[in-house]
Amino acid sequence: MTEVCTRAVWRVTGLDCPDCAQTVAKSVAMTPGVVSADLNFASGNLVVEWADQDPRAAVEAAVARAGHGLVPVGDSATVDMEGSPAARLWANRTQAAVVGSGLMALIGGAIHLVAPETLAAFSAAAYLLSVVFGWLLLLPRAIAAARTRRIDMNVLMIVAVAGAVALEDFAEAAAVVFLFTLGGWLEARALDRTRTSIQRLMELAPSTARVTRGGTVAEVPLGEVRVGERMLVRPGERVAVDAVVVAGVSALDEAPITGESVPVDKREGDPLFAGSLNLSGLLEATVTAVAEDSTLARVVRLVEEAQAAKAPVQLIVDRFSRVYTPAVVALAALVWVVPPLVQVGFSDWSVWTHWLSRALVVLVAACPCALVISTPVTFVSAIARAGRDGVLVKGGAFLESASRVKAIAFDKTGTLTEGKPKVTHAEACDGGDPLGVLAIAASLEAHSTHPLARAVHEDAQRRGLVTEPVSGFFELPGRGVEGILGGRRYSLVSPHFALEIATIPEHMIDAFASVEADGLTVLVLVDSGGPLGFLGVSDPLRAEAPHVISALKDGGIEHLTMLTGDNERSAAGVAARAGLSSHMARLLPEGKVDAVRRLGQRYGAVAMVGDGINDAPALAAADIGIAMGAAGSDVALETADVALMADDLSALPGFFRLARRTVATVRANVAFSVIVKMAVLLGAVLGYANMWLAVFADTGVALLVILNGLRLLRTASR
Repeated sequence: MTEVCTRAVWRVTGLDCPDCAQTVAKSVAMTPGVVSADLNFASGNLVVEWADQDPRAAVEAAVARAGHGLVPVGDSATVDMEGSPAARLWANRTQAAVVGSGLMALIGGAIHLVAPETLAAFSAAAYLLSVVFGWLLLLPRAIAAARTRRIDMNVLMIVAVAGAVALEDFAEAAAVVFLFTLGGWLEARALDRTRTSIQRLMELAPSTARVTRGGTVAEVPLGEVRVGERMLVRPGERVAVDAVVVAGVSALDEAPITGESVPVDKREGDPLFAGSLNLSGLLEATVTAVAEDSTLARVVRLVEEAQAAKAPVQLIVDRFSRVYTPAVVALAALVWVVPPLVQVGFSDWSVWTHWLSRALVVLVAACPCALVISTPVTFVSAIARAGRDGVLVKGGAFLESASRVKAIAFDKTGTLTEGKPKVTHAEACDGGDPLGVLAIAASLEAHSTHPLARAVHEDAQRRGLVTEPVSGFFELPGRGVEGILGGRRYSLVSPHFALEIATIPEHMIDAFASVEADGLTVLVLVDSGGPLGFLGVSDPLRAEAPHVISALKDGGIEHLTMLTGDNERSAAGVAARAGLSSHMARLLPEGKVDAVRRLGQRYGAVAMVGDGINDAPALAAADIGIAMGAAGSDVALETADVALMADDLSALPGFFRLARRTVATVRANVAFSVIVKMAVLLGAVLGYANMWLAVFADTGVALLVILNGLRLLRTASR
C-alpha cells in the first residue's frame, strides 16, 4: 500500500553556502516523523514530507538549532525575505553577533595600542568576547554539522579559532571570527537577491480580482476566483489571473511575462496573462486558469525547478569538493605532526606549537565555500536574468550547452515567418472557377490543424463560400490532405507530391514555379482525373528575423539554416530574405530529425527553434530545443528546454550572449577560487600565510565570486 504523505514548504534564511544547506536538510531529515527533507540551496526552499504526526514544530526547532531562520511558504505565497518575523529574528541575531564581534575586536585592538603591557588582560578579555559573539552563530551550525557526521566550514572554523585561543593568539582569533561572520552575513544577503528575484514576479499579481457574481461586480480574494467567471480589469490595474477578453479594447504591458517592452493591443478573443498591466481601456474577460495554474505561477515554479537543476560543471565541482575537504583536513593534520616529528621528535613542544599554528591556518584556508558556491550562484543569477527578459531556461545544463552552440536550425512556418498565412492566389485548370477550387480545398482543410489549412479555411469563410462535409479524411504528413466529397476523392497536396500521384501538364508546372518564385507556398487540388487547380499561400517573413540572424552571426554562430517541408523555391526565398547560411526543403518530420543530427555531427552542439508542437521530434533531437510563444502554449512551456515567452525571435541573440557570459563567469570564478586557495595553502604550509590571509582565501574569495555571479542579474540579455 502506498504511503500518503503531507507536504509543506518553508524558506530557510541565512544560507550562505551549499554545505550549510546540506547540514540543515540532514538535520531536518533526522527529525522524528519526517519522511523526507530536501533543501534547494539555490532557492532556499525546504520541502518536508511526513506521514502521520505533524512535525512542523520539531522542524522549526531543528532549523533553529542549525543556526538558521525559517519562513512558511504557501503554494502561491510571496515571501518577503527581509520583512517576515522569522527573517527579522535571524537578521537581528546575525547582526548582533557581527556587530558585537567587530566592536569587541576593535576595543581589544584599541586597548592593545594604548597600553599593550599594562592592560594586556583587558585586551585579551575584549578579544575573547569578540570570539564569543562570533561563536553565537558558528557554534550551533558546527554542532548541527557534527550531528549529521559532516565536516563543513563552520566545524573547521571552530577548530581553528579554538586552536588560536589555546595558543593565546587572541587578536588573531578575534579577527578571524569577526571577518568570517561578517563575510557570511554579506554572502547570505547577496544570495537572497537571487532567491527573491523570481519570487518577486508573484507580487505582480494582485491579491484580489473583480468578478461578476449575481449581476454585481464583487472584489474577491485571488484564491476564490474560478475558471469560467467573468472578470473586470480597469485601466491601471494588473490582471489577476489568466483570462480571454470578451469585451473591450486596451493596450497591456506584458513585460513581466514575455520580456517584451512594447505594449500589446488586446481585443475580443485575445489572451490575458496574470501579472500584465492594463494601460488604457476597460476589459471584460473570462477566467481560463485559477491563480496557482496561471502562466505567471507556472513560470515561477519552472524557473525555481531550473535553478535547482545542476549543470555538468556544477556536478563536477560538487564531486571535487566532497573529496577536497577531507583531503585538506588530512593535510592540516600532516602539517602539524610530520615536521615536528622529523625535526625534534617529542623533545621540544614549542616546535609542535609553531606547526600547530601553521596547521590551523591551513584549516581556515581550506574551507571549500568559495569553490562550492562559485557555480550555483552564477547559474541561478543567469536563469533569473533570462526569466526577466522573457526567456525560460529549464536548467543550468542548457545554458552550458547554449554557450557551445555553433549551429542553429529554424523551422519556417510560424518561426521565421509570422505564422499567419493568407491565400493570395487561386487558379483553376482549363478556365474553371478559382472559387470552386477554393471551396473544395477549404472543405478538405476544415479537419486539419496546420497553419496553411487554417489560412485556406478562413479565406473561404471570408468570401462566403459554403464548405461540404468530408468523409474518409486522411492527413499525409509533409505532403497534404485527402478526403471524399460528393462521392469523389480529392487530394490537396504539395506540387512535388502531386507529380507522384497525377499527370501534371507542363504549363501548370511552370505556373507552380512562377508562384513559388514569389515566395508563396503552392497547394495543388487533384482528383482521380488529374489536377483541378492550385492555391498560392503567402506567409510574410517576421520583421525582426533578418536583424536576429545577423546578430547571431555576429555573436559567433557559424551556421544558421532553415528546415521546412515547403517547396525548394519558396524555402530559398525565405532563407535569402532572412539572411540564413542555408536551407533544407521538402523535409518530412523524420527528415528534420536527420538534418539536426547531421548538423550536430558537423558543428557539435546544435539548437533547434520551432513552435514546440509540430516540430517536437526535431526539438527533442537537438542539444537545445527552443520553443517560441510559450506564454500562450501549455505544451511548449512544459516541454521545451528553452522557451521564448513572447512570439518574437528578438530574445535569441541575447540568450546566447547570456549563456556565453555565464559559462565564462563560472570558469573565472572556479579558476580564481582554486588559484587563491592553492596559493594560500602553499603559503600556510611554508609559513608565509597567516590567519588573516586564510580568512580572505575563504570568506573574501567567496564574497567576490558571489558578487561576480550577481553581475548577470543586472545586465539585460536583450
